[in-house]
Amino acid sequence: MQFQTDNPTYAIPSGDHVVTMRNRKRMDLTSVKSIDRFDQEEFLIRTSQGLLQIRGEELRIVHLDVDKGLLTLEGTVSTIQYDEEEPGSRNFLHKLFG
Repeated sequence: MQFQTDNPTYAIPSGDHVVTMRNRKRMDLTSVKSIDRFDQEEFLIRTSQGLLQIRGEELRIVHLDVDKGLLTLEGTVSTIQYDEEEPGSRNFLHKLFG
């Protein structure tokens, strides 16, 4: 199946965070600030909308454009989760008394 459009390119406003997934096998992400860590089973990505954790199997980077904040991953994606807080940003007393 192919999509026909009048304009084959899509303008993404600067700073908008867009995640596109195809058949749980390929992901395109925009507004990527940094990749904190990654391996074949997990990516931890800092985006304009918070910390994004992607879990799966045989995950790998296909394309990375640091200047534009673009990232393309391939592999089998099983979980996508956003966290508002930075890992380790809450101290022990804050966790106890919240």
